[in-house]
Amino acid sequence: MKKLKTLLLAIAICFQVNAQKNIPHLAKNGNATQLMVDNKPFLMIAGEVHNSSASTVEYMKPLFPKLKKMNLNSVFVTLAWEQFEPKEGTYDYTLVNAIIKNAKENNLKVCLLWFASWKNGESSYTPMWVKKDTKRFFRVKTKEGKKIETMSPFCEATKKADTKAFAALMKHIKEVDTDQTVILMQPQNEVGMFQDIDYNDISLELFEKEVPKTLMDYLKKNKKNLETYITKAWSKNKYKTKGTWKEIFGDTPEAKTFFTTWQYATYINNVAKAGRAEYNLPMMVNSWIVQKPEDLPGVYPNGGPVSRVIDIWKAAAPDIDIQSPDIYLENFKEIVAMYHREDNPLLVPESTSEVGRAFYAFGEHDAICYSPFGIEDAADNFLFTKSYEVLTEVQHLIKKYQGTGNMVGILKEGNETFRDVFMGDYKVKVMYEKPNEPSFGIIIQEDNNEFIVIGMNMSIYFTSEVKKNIGYIGQALEGRFENEIWVTTRMMNGDETYHNSRLRVFGRTFKTENEIVKETKKEGEPDAYSPATKKIITTPGIYKVFTYMR
Repeated sequence: MKKLKTLLLAIAICFQVNAQKNIPHLAKNGNATQLMVDNKPFLMIAGEVHNSSASTVEYMKPLFPKLKKMNLNSVFVTLAWEQFEPKEGTYDYTLVNAIIKNAKENNLKVCLLWFASWKNGESSYTPMWVKKDTKRFFRVKTKEGKKIETMSPFCEATKKADTKAFAALMKHIKEVDTDQTVILMQPQNEVGMFQDIDYNDISLELFEKEVPKTLMDYLKKNKKNLETYITKAWSKNKYKTKGTWKEIFGDTPEAKTFFTTWQYATYINNVAKAGRAEYNLPMMVNSWIVQKPEDLPGVYPNGGPVSRVIDIWKAAAPDIDIQSPDIYLENFKEIVAMYHREDNPLLVPESTSEVGRAFYAFGEHDAICYSPFGIEDAADNFLFTKSYEVLTEVQHLIKKYQGTGNMVGILKEGNETFRDVFMGDYKVKVMYEKPNEPSFGIIIQEDNNEFIVIGMNMSIYFTSEVKKNIGYIGQALEGRFENEIWVTTRMMNGDETYHNSRLRVFGRTFKTENEIVKETKKEGEPDAYSPATKKIITTPGIYKVFTYMR
């Protein structure tokens, strides 16, 4: 018996050591950067819960089964510094343990959001012992000399305390999360200050000093590929490579925002680096994005990883893997294009429950993740939950074709009526059908004349790009994937394809019957009931198309 116990202990230790060797990480596959979990690509079909939803064990427990029923495979969950370290140096692991336990029981992966020094440009999640000690943990100072509640990114004491707590958190996660439920970390949330610069003496003194060599080296090396916002500011002083912030970028709002951004980014990189030293999980940061092109820094949180200053973040924060946009604006396609770069894979940690955005992000931009905020509010959204079910059904294809150039995402925005895409020898024209209903999907070219189409409310035409050839649909199949194996449920022809002139992407339809409505009755008459009319709900479908040239 003793030998058996020793053997079992040795096996358990080996299993734990091996698991830690294969921790989640980012890897380049083709032209796409993918999140690897258990050394396999993992697509985060996700959602972020409300800020306070995981603030107690009691409140969070019923939430996770609900999220699983909504067809999520991962969830963004908040852990507040004020609850993790209620007394300085004393850590409370209750909530992080509960998050991991509840997620694991419901087969959900977790991105843990570390709400610490900043959240939405404010500092309300710092512990009381930090809030009360305004001398040790000093605040941002306004131009008028007022010290506000936001922690200053120039305060070394706050940075050290935050860093120490985050490192303790990461050490604990490594020890208890042997099944790797936590796959991603986000230190801080939508950082920045609502003013042009911190008017504390230490900040103003540093602003008069030389721009750090690390930043200038990065700008020189990447001069041809820098964001226009940076290039334009730098060019005004003829691309000087040595000098103060004002000497290089002028006495301008841009100089102040580059300086402020550098400070936030180096602060948060310090936190992330200490955490990764304990447990080397991927790290990302999110941004309260610029709302209007004419907005000056400070209208939005100045210093955060907005698209204008991604290059500053890349130079200052090498331990942050991804800068991500929180997107609530209508121009989703334009915004994701700003953040998807060769050195910055697309990850959308907050957005709306307009589920077509997920299909577009995964299909068009090889996204790692799509995650609506306040996800529990979409529990009764039938289109959303069924669309996530379809994404789950086809995720093996999405992961396979990311980075190959053989997949595109489709999303109707505003008054758009069509989109033309070119795939191999074919021009694929996508026409959006019912104008008041969502049109979205993914098109994958599996072979020269074979396509998979996922989506709804579209008609798709396949025409030849080869001179003197005519492209046409040979067969159109509607179906599903069961354990990644295709099952045909209908061969479409005749009226359903207008004799194979186009693929009509009807989507899957569900008939729901409303509650029986009690009719108004006259006094003395017996109760009379009539069934309500049936309502048809459309959700994305899956199609195989075989084309030919003649």
